[in-house]
Amino acid sequence: MEKYSRIVTRDEIAKNDFNVSPSRYIHTGEADKYRPIVEIVEELEVLETEEAETNKALRKILRTFTAASE
Repeated sequence: MEKYSRIVTRDEIAKNDFNVSPSRYIHTGEADKYRPIVEIVEELEVLETEEAETNKALRKILRTFTAASE
C-alpha cells in the first residue's frame, strides 16, 4: 500500500547498511513544492526593503535612549 508499506530486496537493505527503518523505504511526506526563482527574488526584495525600514526605525528609537542618558 503506497505510503504505508513496500517490499524491498535484501540487496537494497544491504546497500542501506542493513538499516530497516521504515522511513528509509517509505516516504509519507508531501512532495517538495518548488517556487519560481523570479517569485523568490521578488519576495527577497520586499523583505530587504522591510528590513531596511525596520532598522531605520530601530536606530531612531535607540538614538532617543542614548540622547536621554547623556
